Amino acid sequence: MRNDTRAQAHLTSYVPALREVPPRVEVIEVTRDLPAAPITPPMPTANYADRARGFTLATMPLAGVAGLVAALVGVLGWQVPIASLAALLLALAGFAAVWLLAYIAHTLISPDGSLFAHTVLMWGYLRREQSERHKRYREVRRDR
Repeated sequence: MRNDTRAQAHLTSYVPALREVPPRVEVIEVTRDLPAAPITPPMPTANYADRARGFTLATMPLAGVAGLVAALVGVLGWQVPIASLAALLLALAGFAAVWLLAYIAHTLISPDGSLFAHTVLMWGYLRREQSERHKRYREVRRDR
């Protein structure tokens, strides 16, 4: 009989308390809204060939005039002979410089350029946010 009472004493409904482990990292911010990416609406009749043709129509006269002005400055300002390789190179350099500047401006201002700029700036924003978040986590860990 003694053994039966001991066995019944071990069969109780006692459940030990669950010990919770304190969290290692404290969540400071749950979400952060990021700026929305620019949306390029599709044009029903335009495509990249039309955009390139428009760039050429806008840039060629400007670059041509800049090339002529560069050649005239060389001929009148530095006494470069009109029919010489130096005058031709000055005209070509003026044309190429204006065309390159117009191409860079057109690329950055175009819808594709705005998407590219948004992506580059967003990666910088996220990199700064991540470094700040890691700095705060290190401070929280140090305070414990």
